[in-house]
Amino acid sequence: MSVNRRQFDITLFVLTLVLVTIGLIAIYSTGGIRYLFRQAIFVPIGLAGLVILFLIPRRIIYGLTEPLYVLTLLLLLAVLFFGTGPGARRWFQIGSISLQPSEFAKIAVTLMLAKYLSYKREIKPNFASLAGPILIMVIPLLLILVEPDLSTALCLIPPFAAMLYWQGLRPLHILLLFTPFLSFAAGFSLYLWIPFFILLAIIVFVRMRFFRAIAALATSTVFGLLSPVVLSMLKDYQRTRIISFFAPWFDPHGMGWNAIQSQIAIGSGRLFGKGFLHGTQKRLGFLPNRHTDFIFSAIAEETGFIGSLLLLIVIGILIRRILLIAYNSRDQNASLIAIGFASILGYQTFVNIGMLLGLLPITGITLPFISYGGSSLLTCCLMIGIILNISARPE
Repeated sequence: MSVNRRQFDITLFVLTLVLVTIGLIAIYSTGGIRYLFRQAIFVPIGLAGLVILFLIPRRIIYGLTEPLYVLTLLLLLAVLFFGTGPGARRWFQIGSISLQPSEFAKIAVTLMLAKYLSYKREIKPNFASLAGPILIMVIPLLLILVEPDLSTALCLIPPFAAMLYWQGLRPLHILLLFTPFLSFAAGFSLYLWIPFFILLAIIVFVRMRFFRAIAALATSTVFGLLSPVVLSMLKDYQRTRIISFFAPWFDPHGMGWNAIQSQIAIGSGRLFGKGFLHGTQKRLGFLPNRHTDFIFSAIAEETGFIGSLLLLIVIGILIRRILLIAYNSRDQNASLIAIGFASILGYQTFVNIGMLLGLLPITGITLPFISYGGSSLLTCCLMIGIILNISARPE
């Protein structure tokens, strides 16, 4: 087992260590020594997994892709019966440690999609060509939805779309593939659906023939009209959740509380922040889930705009580094894997920051490397281990 040390991407490794360290500091500030200790347990485990995946020949990773995917499906199925969690079945409780199989599904699905797409070589915009990739993505997605965990399930879609694009499918075809789902989601709010429909109409009439454009708009309209019907069939608390999802100020003392307090915390940090351990929104308990999904709000409150911007720059450089590795790789399978992992990290960062700033609906999604959560940290480290392997060996 030989390693070309000259090709070891030391920058990517150092960026990973920097983000893990920032995460530990932020977790100590927001959750105290108890959560810091529980998160720190996963750091050596994650780094050990990173080193192992970097060192082993990549053909072994490729060979384990199908067994890993099947094992992931079995774990997602098992957690529905034996899992734990408040109002959901998402974690396996092993002593004091909790493991979330849906986090590892991100890796398994990306590896499986990459292997399938690299084997097919060419993807066309028809059912025969897209059925395989859709099936690979949808089965674990549905299992995660049953838990229920909508936010993690949606994390499987960005690598799917990004890898199809990387494999040659045109953006217009990818948009049309997701249009029914986007129209259904936007249909819960008329103020969201109308701009979506207008934008879609402009795109399809410019890029498609007339009757195909009409067919695409008709399909979008049907799925959009289904949303009010589904909404009327839900219970009151379920309707409130969906409405608050699109308009947090509708219920400022209930479902919208987290979003509003998050924006107050970020704004109160101003340029340089209130200082380490001096965040008042955090300390007085106005900021819920401050060590998990809302950790960036606490960081922004204590380090201000400058500290928040520096953190986003580090994450941005890391994702750009992964994209460069994907672009320069001569191994199509490896290139697709790198694109898939970059899209996962980019999507999670974008959605997490977007929801805290009030630009996107509130969903339970972690900030990669930073938020509290052993499974999330371990998944991020394993992805970086595979990326380092890709960058070090041409194969």
